[in-house]
Amino acid sequence: MTVISISGTPCTGKTEISKLLSKKLGYKLIQVNELAEKLKAFTGYDKKRECKILDMKKLKKEIKKIRGNVIIEGHTSHLFSVEIVIVLRCNPEILKKRLEERYPSNPSKVQENLEAEILGVITSEAVMNNKKVYEIDTSEKSVEENVNNILKILKGKTEKFRVGRTDWLEKYYEWINIKR
Repeated sequence: MTVISISGTPCTGKTEISKLLSKKLGYKLIQVNELAEKLKAFTGYDKKRECKILDMKKLKKEIKKIRGNVIIEGHTSHLFSVEIVIVLRCNPEILKKRLEERYPSNPSKVQENLEAEILGVITSEAVMNNKKVYEIDTSEKSVEENVNNILKILKGKTEKFRVGRTDWLEKYYEWINIKR
């Protein structure tokens, strides 16, 4: 049994990449947000972020029951018990445009997600919870190219995708809204 996490900040390509990867590998695809809706696995609502708060305990319990080869997709998927985590990264300039399209009425959510990408928050969380973590810069690549890169990782060709090779902090530091 192999369980792969496809994680990353919103708008990095997780859903489309996971769907194609699942099809190519013949793995079952679990989308965290869909599973949470199905199970009503929420502990509340975050008004500032305009989103439901996931009940991670309930979700983890349900995911532990799943057997076979699985891809878990979602920006919290790296928090589950998995064999390998692929964190999708995206250039902040490209990501900003995507986030503004998805959340046009919530600039603070756009800013928070940009900061998370620049700081590598998801990669950091993934490394704290997992042994095998890799990053793919999805910025200017097709879904097919990104899936092929994941397939390379699964075949052991990991050098290009080691954690830390994608680093936006130096170039985009000034984008971070530091409150004093």
